[in-house]
Amino acid sequence: MRKIIYLFLTGLLTTGTTSCSQDDILNERPKDFLTPSNSYNTPDAFVSAIANIYLDVREQLYEGGWQTYQMLGPGVDVAAVRFNGPALTQAFHWNTFNADNGFGNSWWISLYDWIGQANVIIERASSEDVKWPSEADKNQIIGEARFLRAFAYNFLANIWGGVPLVLQETTGPKFDYHRTSQDSVYQQCKEDLVFAIQWMKTVDQLPGGRAPRAAAYTLLSEVNIS
Repeated sequence: MRKIIYLFLTGLLTTGTTSCSQDDILNERPKDFLTPSNSYNTPDAFVSAIANIYLDVREQLYEGGWQTYQMLGPGVDVAAVRFNGPALTQAFHWNTFNADNGFGNSWWISLYDWIGQANVIIERASSEDVKWPSEADKNQIIGEARFLRAFAYNFLANIWGGVPLVLQETTGPKFDYHRTSQDSVYQQCKEDLVFAIQWMKTVDQLPGGRAPRAAAYTLLSEVNIS
């Protein structure tokens, strides 16, 4: 009996060590949750991804009442001063903000979140696995994503001047970011917007809630002035 058990265990261990390697075990193959590799595979998936950025922009910049005043900037309609707390009073003195301030942190996180989403769309749209009806359809999605990326980077340059330029999808931990000049950020915005204007649709060609070509022209005018 002991001999049989020994042979069984030996065979089991041999099978386990020869059937797969440690590296193969660590390769994650998602089947029940969404990742860029299994989500961005149809034109409709990219439309949904674009819509999600618009949703984030609307919720964080234009909705929410006084709860999102750190993004809106307080005004008489918000009347946040009625709380008379030190954090809210500080919101009237933007020049006192430093890197530890929660308001500045809200802007930074949100803007780079939109940039990160746009970068994924821009890169994944050119994958050979995506079957686009035409090259124009692909470029229209890329152009809209580049418009949204420029929208975020224009805010960053206006607020902080020079900031890190991240133009590729971030697929793993990264710590070697470096600050570029304000002019470089504006130049990248201009490059994105020139491409966007070539491919974005006009307002009469779009469903409600998406930016038309005129929005890219308007933003490009502001960037050129800057």
